[in-house]
Amino acid sequence: MKFGANTQIWVSPFSQTDLSLVDKVAELGFDLIELVYASLEPPFKVADVKGRLKSAGLAVGVCSVLSAEHNIASADPAVRRRGVNFVQALVATTAALGGNILSGPLYAELFRSRYLSADERAREWEWSVASLREIAKSASTHGVTIAVEPLNRFETDFINQSEKGVRLVEDVGASSVGLLLDTFHMGIEEKKQGDAIRGAGKHLKHFHACENDRGTPGTGQVNWTDVRDALTSVGYDRAVVIEGFNPEIPDLCNGARIWRPMAPSPDALAGDGVKFLKRLFA
Repeated sequence: MKFGANTQIWVSPFSQTDLSLVDKVAELGFDLIELVYASLEPPFKVADVKGRLKSAGLAVGVCSVLSAEHNIASADPAVRRRGVNFVQALVATTAALGGNILSGPLYAELFRSRYLSADERAREWEWSVASLREIAKSASTHGVTIAVEPLNRFETDFINQSEKGVRLVEDVGASSVGLLLDTFHMGIEEKKQGDAIRGAGKHLKHFHACENDRGTPGTGQVNWTDVRDALTSVGYDRAVVIEGFNPEIPDLCNGARIWRPMAPSPDALAGDGVKFLKRLFA
């Protein structure tokens, strides 16, 4: 099991000026850093980040989202094409960094929440699946796995639960596309988080460990024993990543609806969280 830190705990997006964060994440006791950005070109020099990762002894992953401009479930073929190209660029950067996991709600535009008829939803589903099949070929070539993430109902109307995420992955039908589950989103949408994890089974390729208030893991209402036991039961041995949100970044807070600090400091959220997770999985 590897333990990771998502860079939104401190910054968003991760950029060239944030290279020292690689060292901090290593010093806090993590094995992996998850870089968050959502632009076609990375806002950092890949060679510089890769060198820093090597010096710090950290593995790396990339986490991103789709804007309306890159919505691979759009009715507009030109938008879908831009979206496919965008995710393929993310795949290439992930591989260039030496990483093998690209994650996030990479199936449709973020923050889309509206009523649609069954027929309309079916068409969008087909567009998303077709786009992901094309992206999967690129991911396979680069040795990268794409882990798509169900989000809660306030952040998307496309995939909210593990069961539907599994259906998407199976419809795509590619070994390079799997599922990311997040304890925060599961806490809203699932009856039991352990059952959702078990239902994901072999499709589970990445995992976000977040408290129910998006604060430090181990300080809230998440049943971590159930989470651990479920991950163990499906043989999960990949990264467990703490995802947090710096309350001093306006755009990030407006999106995640963070109106107060979730911990005494970003360093405390990450440091106390990884200590808790290491005890939990010991």
